[in-house]
Amino acid sequence: MPLTIREATRGDIEGVYRLYQSLTPEDLYMRFFSFHRVSHEEIEQLFSRQDHITLLAEIDGEIVGEATLYDDGEFSVAVKPNQRRGGIGTELVAELIRRAKKMGISKVKFYTLPENYPMIRIGKKLGFKLEYDEDQVKGVLELGQGS
Repeated sequence: MPLTIREATRGDIEGVYRLYQSLTPEDLYMRFFSFHRVSHEEIEQLFSRQDHITLLAEIDGEIVGEATLYDDGEFSVAVKPNQRRGGIGTELVAELIRRAKKMGISKVKFYTLPENYPMIRIGKKLGFKLEYDEDQVKGVLELGQGS
């Protein structure tokens, strides 16, 4: 199935909400460091803020992944459980990196739990420098000028 990656619009609120509703409690913990179930209102607030860009991954018009890059270079990713291990997360992060370079962001970074092996694998695959401690893993990719 062809994967499409595009920038989110306000018309995508319901689809992003459905994506987050598909996440298990463990997924939520990996994403938010808590078992927080995202509300419809929180998705609406995310779409109304101006300090980030949000990209969506779609297959046959269904939102199967979301990645948000904030102005400070920090980003987050979520992929629908039944669509994992197919490279969607990697594609989303690679596109965030391309966008960050165009925006003039000097480095992108993520924070995750040590047991979030998929995010750590994406970081390794895309060349992030990983810093481990007992509570979290920080991934940093220096983008440099003219990259």
